Amino acid sequence: MKRNILIFTLLFLLFSSALAQTEKDSIINKTNPILFADISLGYANGALKGVMTGASINYEKNKNLFTFRITSVIDLRKVKFFLFFPVFGTIKSIDEFSFLYGRRFVNDDFSYHFSVGISHNTYKLKIDSEETIDYFVGFPLEIGFSWFKPKKEKFRVLYGLIPVGKPTSFGRSFGVKLYANVAEKTYIGIGLNFGIGWHKKY
Repeated sequence: MKRNILIFTLLFLLFSSALAQTEKDSIINKTNPILFADISLGYANGALKGVMTGASINYEKNKNLFTFRITSVIDLRKVKFFLFFPVFGTIKSIDEFSFLYGRRFVNDDFSYHFSVGISHNTYKLKIDSEETIDYFVGFPLEIGFSWFKPKKEKFRVLYGLIPVGKPTSFGRSFGVKLYANVAEKTYIGIGLNFGIGWHKKY
């Protein structure tokens, strides 16, 4: 989990740099790129059953969507806790790192997409103090629906209460994603999705 947080932090810094550069480019080209990041929280079922978290960086060009995503599923069974931390019992987890390609379609303030790809997966099984680790390749699938602002507006801070600056194409999104990873340990899931970035051409 710590490795996932570190990787995503580095990706977020790269994403922030890309946002700064594309903002400069958008001033010159009078248009914005379609580039956004999001996080997800949901539930997965299959080889593992439990809480699913994820994060992704997305870039669209001419309805072609390119995505890098990190997904983790944790399955806790017969677990004893110490100060909110699981210490004994059976703990299963999968960390998935995926590259996906798909098609994305935008209609005013709404978009939907379909994506497939390839993933590298780390499966961990911990029974009390003994842990085994397995690695395998998978084929991730994703269907997503997202809502965002229909036109340029001022960016809002403090949970969207206070508008600041000039109207901008940069903004938030909210949606739902259906996940699947067809592999040695197959699972499917559904999650709420929260994004930020440029979600369409304004």
